[in-house]
Amino acid sequence: MDLEHRRIVPTALISLIVVGVLFFGVTSSTQETTESKSTDTELEQQQEAVTETVSRLGGKVQSIEETPVENLFLVETPASEFIYVTGTGKHFFVGTLYEMREDSQFPINLTEERRNKSRWELLQALDKDETINFAPDTADGSESAVVYVFTDITCGYCRMLHQDMDDYNKAGIEIRYLAFPRAGVDSPSANYLVSAWCADDPNAAMTLLKNGKEIEQKSCESPVAEHHQLGLKMQVRGTPALILADGSLIPGYQKPAQLVQILEQLESSDS
Repeated sequence: MDLEHRRIVPTALISLIVVGVLFFGVTSSTQETTESKSTDTELEQQQEAVTETVSRLGGKVQSIEETPVENLFLVETPASEFIYVTGTGKHFFVGTLYEMREDSQFPINLTEERRNKSRWELLQALDKDETINFAPDTADGSESAVVYVFTDITCGYCRMLHQDMDDYNKAGIEIRYLAFPRAGVDSPSANYLVSAWCADDPNAAMTLLKNGKEIEQKSCESPVAEHHQLGLKMQVRGTPALILADGSLIPGYQKPAQLVQILEQLESSDS
């Protein structure tokens, strides 16, 4: 083979290689795009099937999300109920989904984790002025841990919690009260809660009520009924009910030292 042919052959081979690489790249890119579209379409079809099943059950869909279990979706309703539905829509269950993790000795309650997230999102949607807040002095620039508390004035343990307010504040804990009249929104205790929220000094009015004192009866556009409904959505069954920064619900009175310990454990688990 002469020198001219030796030059032509490699050039031709290089051209074929370049064309092949370009073709393969285009083909791969097209295939990935097609697979992506196919996956998106399949997901939409599954979500439609899930929505139809929930509708047939008489419910409404607020959100649908995939779970770690293949072909299983978690549906949250506007009433904060959770339903697990398969992608075909044929099978469902109402209950708790657990996960075994290598870094945990005990099974993880995935349903409660999602419920906690939902609780915290609902609380973050509230205006701070809607709650009666007892906050520590943060003049030194320190940050306080916020704990939301569903409360009622006829609740003995709620009164015990309020008596410890100074100790909570000294420990750097801010208590934000939400109203939860256990006897309902048309009860006398609900009227007292409305009066506290409508008072010129809601904090002083709440303290008087917690000490068994009378306050001036007032009415205004208060959030008491909204708080009660919110508590029901969050599965509050009694008072006091504490909601922490991760959305977890702790029923019942917690002494200041106990609550500090719980908050420290929560902070260490997040870090």
